[in-house]
Amino acid sequence: MISNRLQAIAAFIPPAKRIVDVGCDHGYIIIEAFQKYQIESAVALDNKAGPLSKAFNNIRGYGFFDRVNFVLSEGLEQFYAQADAFILSGMGGLNIINIINNGLDKLGQARLIIQANRHAFEVRTYLTNQGYYLVNEELIFEGGKYYEIELFEKTEEPVFYHEDELYFGPLLLARKSEIFMNKLRHDLRILKAISHPMPKHLKTIKRIEEILC
Repeated sequence: MISNRLQAIAAFIPPAKRIVDVGCDHGYIIIEAFQKYQIESAVALDNKAGPLSKAFNNIRGYGFFDRVNFVLSEGLEQFYAQADAFILSGMGGLNIINIINNGLDKLGQARLIIQANRHAFEVRTYLTNQGYYLVNEELIFEGGKYYEIELFEKTEEPVFYHEDELYFGPLLLARKSEIFMNKLRHDLRILKAISHPMPKHLKTIKRIEEILC
């Protein structure tokens, strides 16, 4: 059984039928997408031969194996097909931004499913500036860690989020779910434990306290 994090990422795929899993690791998201969401084709893409080989070995026992392409590529350099959704998960936000920025011409109108381990604020800001808006967000707590999963779509309309929305996630901030509030309390404890906080830390502490109140 795959993790709750990967299940939540895969759940953002519909209605996409052609997906690209960038940094595919073991290929579990692709397996989940074929089994649960009836996708038509997938590209397993990684910049390291080891993870790509693991994905190949995990997927080859399934009937949909011949509908999966395995591509060794730095970012999207070696990707030349078309897709309805790109998945970039389990990596740092700055790395995600770099991959997207270097492959903007290959994205078309595809959805972007993002799970950044760090720098979510920078990812939201960058994609907003590129003409994407947030369709959905989900917060998962698993293995003692919080994971923010986000679905972006391209739009021709102006997109604007205020700073708090970019920092915390506009939909997460609006919903204020129990898991979201727990994450804020967790983040607040960490920030308050910093012996010599910088101005940005103090600003974030103030923001979180205002939301919690």
